[in-house]
Parts: sequence; structure tokens; C-alpha cells
Amino acid sequence: MSTRRYRLHHANAFAAIIVRNDDSRLLSRLGHDHVVRADEFTSTVTIDPGRPEELRFALSFPVYAFVVDDKDDRKRVGLKGKVSKKDRKATRKNMLAKDQLHAERYGNIDFRVDGARAADDDSTWILDASMSVRHRRFEFEFPVSIEFSPQLQVSGRVDITHSDLGLTPYKGPMGTLRNAEEMTLVIEIDASPL
Repeated sequence: MSTRRYRLHHANAFAAIIVRNDDSRLLSRLGHDHVVRADEFTSTVTIDPGRPEELRFALSFPVYAFVVDDKDDRKRVGLKGKVSKKDRKATRKNMLAKDQLHAERYGNIDFRVDGARAADDDSTWILDASMSVRHRRFEFEFPVSIEFSPQLQVSGRVDITHSDLGLTPYKGPMGTLRNAEEMTLVIEIDASPL
């Protein structure tokens, strides 16, 4: 197979994190799971399907462009219920605050892939991925389904934790309501060749 180039853009790629409600807390019934989608990003990916180890690309997600609990995003990742505009605004404010993403100081979250390897079947690759949040880099393996038809179609989910990213889950007054430690990173790409 030969090298192919694709343009990644927020219009053809879905990148989001599912943040779970910690249901062990006293007021957990007042909370809900969240989905936070990255927006306003672009990148070019060069792939030789026969040489996954040479895969390299980087995405930079501006945190102020994050979309919180959009109803279509919630449906897409399997979350039930609608979140009010007031609650979405409060979640966004908490997420960007100094004790969370500290958006005023750290304006982007960076996601990189520095190689991959084929798994046991032809349609699964294990990405050598990393995320940098608040200038702390976390490296991890990200299994994805990948197809070339001639579109580049990639989809995968991987569980990570707040502590992996150097973060502490948000908690409300006296810890009676808070996010769980575990989160899920979701990537879906449907990109056309350049």
C-alpha cells in the first residue's frame, strides 16, 4: 500500500471526554454524567496502511472552544437525559476554573500520536498516544478500529483517569457532589483523502 494524506478537522472528527458523576456521594442524584467535545481544531495525517509505526500527527484543542453537554453529543456517546442551559454554563465555568483546567493559563490540550502497531486483526491498531493537560504529558495506548475505504475512518474509546492527567475531579460544597475519577476518551474520524 502507499502513503495517503488526510485532513482532520472538527467538522469530520469527533473528539470528546465522558466525565462520570460519582454516584457514591450524598447528593449524587443532583449530578449527571457529562460529555465535553473539542471544537476548532485541524491537522493533517499521513498514513501508510502497511507501516503503522510511522503514523504521526498532533491535534491542539483550545479549551475555550470546548462544547459541554450538547444534546446531540450526549446521544452520540450514549448519555441519557437533557442538560439545561444553566447547568451547561455552570459545568463549563467549573471546568475552566483555576483548580481544574485553569484555562487562563493553559489555553490548549494537546493530543499526539507517535506511531502505532497493528493488533491481531487487520482493522484494529494500537496508537502510541499522549495528552498534555496543564503542561503535564500522559502517555497511553489507545486501541482504535481503522478502515481505509478511501475515507480514513477511525473510532475508539479508552478509559483514563483525572490523576493520569494531573487533575483532581471537580467536587461541590463539602464534597457532597463530585465527578468520578474515571473518564472515557472518545475519538471518531471520517476524513477524506487530500
